[in-house]
Amino acid sequence: MSTAPRKNYFSLIIGTAFLGYGGYRLFTFITGAEYTTFRIIIALGFIILGAFDLYKFFKNRPEEQ
Repeated sequence: MSTAPRKNYFSLIIGTAFLGYGGYRLFTFITGAEYTTFRIIIALGFIILGAFDLYKFFKNRPEEQ
């Protein structure tokens, strides 16, 4: 008898934080803040990592038997 896989709530927290921080940085850039290209790339990286963590959290569903 095996136990059902548990959801990793750390992925939910980190994904939400990364997505929020990256979105905030892009929002401030769009509204007129002066950023270098490197900072914009880092903000996009945070958004991608956050979306991937949220995808992992919601995709990890226990198998029904």
